[in-house]
Amino acid sequence: MDESDFRNERQLLIPKEGDTNGYLGNRHEDGNTNNLHNAEAFSHVRTYRRRFWVAGLFCLVGSIQSLIWNTWGPVAASAEVALGWTDGHVATVVNLSNISYLVVAIPMCMLMDTKGLRFAMILSDVLIVIGSVIRCFSLDYVAITTTSYICGLLQGISASVPFSGPALLAAVWFPPHQRPVATAVGSFSNYLGVSLSFIVGPYLVPDPVYSSTGIIPYNENQRSDQSVSSFAYSYNISNSSEPVVTNLSEIRQGILNLLYTHAVAIVITLILLLAYFPAKPPQPPSITASIGRTDYRRAILAILKNGPLWLIVTAGALPIGIVGVWIAILDVVLKPIGVTQIDAGWIGFWHTLIGCFSGIIIAKFSDFFNRRRKLFLLILFTLAAACALWFALITQKLVPFDVTQLYVAGILLGIFVDGTTPLFYEMCAEASYPVAEGVTGGFYTSVNNIFGVIFLSLVSVPDISTSWMTWAVLGSLVTSLPLLVAFPERYKRTDIDLCRTTLIEND
Repeated sequence: MDESDFRNERQLLIPKEGDTNGYLGNRHEDGNTNNLHNAEAFSHVRTYRRRFWVAGLFCLVGSIQSLIWNTWGPVAASAEVALGWTDGHVATVVNLSNISYLVVAIPMCMLMDTKGLRFAMILSDVLIVIGSVIRCFSLDYVAITTTSYICGLLQGISASVPFSGPALLAAVWFPPHQRPVATAVGSFSNYLGVSLSFIVGPYLVPDPVYSSTGIIPYNENQRSDQSVSSFAYSYNISNSSEPVVTNLSEIRQGILNLLYTHAVAIVITLILLLAYFPAKPPQPPSITASIGRTDYRRAILAILKNGPLWLIVTAGALPIGIVGVWIAILDVVLKPIGVTQIDAGWIGFWHTLIGCFSGIIIAKFSDFFNRRRKLFLLILFTLAAACALWFALITQKLVPFDVTQLYVAGILLGIFVDGTTPLFYEMCAEASYPVAEGVTGGFYTSVNNIFGVIFLSLVSVPDISTSWMTWAVLGSLVTSLPLLVAFPERYKRTDIDLCRTTLIEND
């Protein structure tokens, strides 16, 4: 955009007399996006240091919610023994989260834009507080299964805000040159919570210890305790020829400790949100933050008709959606080849944690090559496909099996897949502009969850093997590469923001 084009654009943006709409979050029923909050907002956009508190609290909530989302995957082996569950139960809890997310994602994103981030964040946190607290009441098979399924449904609803909101948070609070990193930090707070779940879960819940030398003595007092499931006892007593679990009570106490920890952590975040989490700053941080977005009916139609947006959304959501649920049930994936719950947890932890930091670094580095993000994505996905192939060959023992190689391949896969997430958020926002960032984020993450639901639905099929799962990861990456090649890069939102404005730092 040259200087004359920008002058023409500026004339369109100058508000008419008496117009007070246009600050990001206000919508125009006629779809007009060319009004500013006021003339002052155009000439003196501002940033506030409180944005770091807002972003930090947003990240904390997202991390704790993701920690709760991945409660059972890292301790699947222990949960199945102690609660009478199967791999299908573990997958169903995660799948219910994804399904409920799909139902409410767009409405919740509209709520973010109309009511503001404060209202949406508090509402989402209240829902997950309810879901996490009710799981603490009983570990009886029917009770814990029911409350875990309810928690999964509530978690999917509540996750729509921290999962879809990073681009909106960045647009509302951060100037253009800080937006990619702010989006990266916001999006990877969710991954940070998942990575912590691989440590917190196995730390509190021990692996089952088996013994085939005898039968565990029958204890009438312990049998009558509702904290011990009839499944576990029927397994240990009636199948004396099979290995029996010798540390069942320790496992169940560990599960209770894990659920208590989750409940306390999420209640603390709700208290902090109620204490201070403003909806938006007094003055916008950028020109496009001052411009009203398309109303929702027009926004949905614009998204559905936007071919380039569909290309970039599918290219990112297909592999990221599958890898996200694949790593959450990595214990299920690796259990048949003899990898312990502890090793699976550490692979998942490092995969996700290093992927978090790599995404922030990649987002910052991409700022220096602002119009070459498509090239970054192509390179990262090509490297990710190579790592997925390596991981699949190891798990199928087509190359000599080595746990160290599993660690390396899994961690590199996290770097190259998770590291693309903030770039996809930003590319989707650019491709859909002037549709609101929250709605675009909801659309992108909804498609992401569709692929996750399909994947987990296959996991829940009885007696299905796990060997196909890593090959599915590889296939998703290979499929995304031609979609990225076909995607036409455009940076209309960035062009508008790269004008000369006065940026004032305020408390």
